[in-house]
Amino acid sequence: MRKNLFIISISILCLAVVVGCEKKRGCTDSFSDNFDPEAVQDDDTCIPTRDKFVGEYDGYGTIEIGPDTLVSYDQVGLNVVDSTAQGQDGLIIGISNFDAQLYALSATVTGTYNFMINYQELGDYAYWGDGNINGRVIELSMTRTEEITLPDESTYKDTIFLNLYGLQQID
Repeated sequence: MRKNLFIISISILCLAVVVGCEKKRGCTDSFSDNFDPEAVQDDDTCIPTRDKFVGEYDGYGTIEIGPDTLVSYDQVGLNVVDSTAQGQDGLIIGISNFDAQLYALSATVTGTYNFMINYQELGDYAYWGDGNINGRVIELSMTRTEEITLPDESTYKDTIFLNLYGLQQID
């Protein structure tokens, strides 16, 4: 009887040690929607935040072409493309189809749904701005400049402010 009691006691002690040493499993990627800060061991269940951003958006908005002068910017096609790149500030996504389909803006997702378009030159234009994606809705405020050369060879920067609201198409 004492021998059985000793074996049961040792078994319980060993089980407690094993359970106590077991590492918590979960998603350890801080850029994923289901990140678990308490997880020590990754269990391959991470859901990349950027996957829900990817798709085509039908957009409408306004362009401010001068002081207190807004013009409608209708039927804008936006395409958010996947990028597995990660920078210092978070995920990097591509946004294209503003003026030319040849170029894509690079935007860094700084929060779960917020992004920042750092200053970048694409062709004859320079862009910067910020926005957010919430569910299927994208909102974007952006500045675009273009250097214009006049007939007398002088130049000036043409600046427009784009405010865009788009809804993601459902596949």
